[in-house]
Amino acid sequence: MTNALSALRRSPAPSVSPLTEALQRHRADVDKSQADIARDAWLDESYVSRLFSGERTNPSRDALILLSAFGLGLSVPDTDEILLAADYKQLVLPQSLR
Repeated sequence: MTNALSALRRSPAPSVSPLTEALQRHRADVDKSQADIARDAWLDESYVSRLFSGERTNPSRDALILLSAFGLGLSVPDTDEILLAADYKQLVLPQSLR
C-alpha cells in the first residue's frame, strides 16, 4: 500500500488542455455561478461542470458557442478563442483572410 501511495505522489499532475484553461480563465472574469452559466447557455449543469473541470474534452462546436456567448457572455473574439482552443473554426474570419 505504501508503494501505491508513493507512486501517486510522484505521478505528474494531469496537463490542462488549452480549452479547459481558456474556459477557466474566462469564468474567473465572470461573476456568475456555474449553475447560472449552464442555465443561461441552455446546457446541462453536469455537462458544463465537466467542461470546466477538463473531464469532458470533446464538446460540440454548438455547445461551446452557447457556453461562450450566452453562458459566459463573451464577445465574438473571445468566443473565437474558445473555439480555436477546441480545434474548431472561428465564427469570424481574420481580417487577413477576408
